[in-house]
Amino acid sequence: MRGMSRPTSAAGPASRSPNPSRNGRGSAFTPQLAVLASTILWGTLWIPVRRLHETGSSGAWATTIGFLIPLAVLLPAAVWRGERTREGLRELGAPGLWLALGIALYTEGIVRGQVARVILLFYLTPVWSTLLARIVLGDAITARRLATIALGLAGLLVIFGAGAAVPLPRGSADWMGLAAGVAWAVAMVTSHRRRSRPLFDRIFVHFVFLGPVFFLVTLIPGGGAAVGFELELGARSLLWLLAFALIWMLPVVWLTLFGARYVDPGRFAILLMFEIVIGLTTVALLTDEPLGRREIVGALLILGASGAEIAIKRPR
Repeated sequence: MRGMSRPTSAAGPASRSPNPSRNGRGSAFTPQLAVLASTILWGTLWIPVRRLHETGSSGAWATTIGFLIPLAVLLPAAVWRGERTREGLRELGAPGLWLALGIALYTEGIVRGQVARVILLFYLTPVWSTLLARIVLGDAITARRLATIALGLAGLLVIFGAGAAVPLPRGSADWMGLAAGVAWAVAMVTSHRRRSRPLFDRIFVHFVFLGPVFFLVTLIPGGGAAVGFELELGARSLLWLLAFALIWMLPVVWLTLFGARYVDPGRFAILLMFEIVIGLTTVALLTDEPLGRREIVGALLILGASGAEIAIKRPR
């Protein structure tokens, strides 16, 4: 799962920061809406992953290939752009690698461990993003920001029945969830300082790293139920693999990185928590898993946090 006025920071001259409001039809809400739109895809990502599993194509190879297909789609344009692509790789290599690491760790953690615990540990991201944005970008930590973080985390705790405290990591899957949130926060903060780079560069560099990084993450020991490296692709599973790559991954990365370009890291992380609401709702509608009172209360708290972030105007 950021305000439009530029924060007081070392991110470079304000004149170089992209501003969607300069477009006559643009809006300060557009990047925030892009982040919320991305949560629809993040929150339903379980659908193609589960279908791949049901068609016998689960495993590290299938997911790795799913991450590489968007790279193959983008490669001709990257080659045509020539030196501009090489400049993007040099300048955006670090945030692209961090984002790839975050998604890879999260994906593998969900496969290996208890989904609820991994999600809960990952969505400590607003805490890390807010702290890093303060240290690196000089963004202020306001009382309102602390309140929206508290509201969102309270929603997570209610949904996952964690009681009064966040569960401490126990195994490799838990640590992957926690580390994924930290990596995501680092990616958002570091990429926010390079907003002048074209969006294509940001997307391409991310996919350059995602497939190989995910493959390496699957080799980390300690996941008792870690996936194997078998790959069985029939006609039905191939369709789901293409859907995973082109209907989910490529658009969701575009929406995510477009939003991250303009929305400050702390706000971005809080808005992204809306993914939990989407995930809970779609699972309840499309499977036999119930949507109980606890889930509804937690979802309302997260909705409140996301709505409050959209409503809050950043100081100029």
